[in-house]
Amino acid sequence: MFALSGHPAVHQKLPSRLRRRRKIGGIMRANVEAGVPVFTGIDQFIFYGDLIDSNYIGSFDANSLFREILRDYPNTILLLNFRDREDWIRSRLLHGHGEFAMREQKVRKLVSQRLLIDAWRAEWDAHLAAVRSFMRDRPEQLVEFNIDSDPIEALIARLPGYGLSPEHYGHIGRGRGRQLPEWLQAAKSWLAHHRPRAQR
Repeated sequence: MFALSGHPAVHQKLPSRLRRRRKIGGIMRANVEAGVPVFTGIDQFIFYGDLIDSNYIGSFDANSLFREILRDYPNTILLLNFRDREDWIRSRLLHGHGEFAMREQKVRKLVSQRLLIDAWRAEWDAHLAAVRSFMRDRPEQLVEFNIDSDPIEALIARLPGYGLSPEHYGHIGRGRGRQLPEWLQAAKSWLAHHRPRAQR
């Protein structure tokens, strides 16, 4: 929606394949570890979304860097979008035909999917509580949006300076309700579990 409204936006990774490191979350973490502002090298964007950096070596969700973001960019508006927690977990379990969950379980060294689900629940609850607590003294900079129940017009009304349009609202990667031919489902599943993945 931000990109279609003319704002520089990035979702999950940089488009250029020439960069050594492309995933936004990984770049953000490396910047924090190097002691430089969070968005160094990627500060040309206005909107940053899907900040998880997950591969076979490790997993890091850069949404956890909200304190560092506000420290380095004190006028930032945090958009805390969420949905029903159990639906979010189901979506993660299905992502990449189950490959994402299998990889997360492996890098976390968890012996069962049930433990992974429990970890995700705890992380969900802790993250929402931490963001709300941290932003309590600056409510004008926290915009909460429940993608299951809030009308997009409510979000647009909270961000009047961005010229957002409801017709530009959509969900990247949404697969619910989409029926693919059986052969294509099988091919996508095989590819999700066997294609080489970037380690950065």
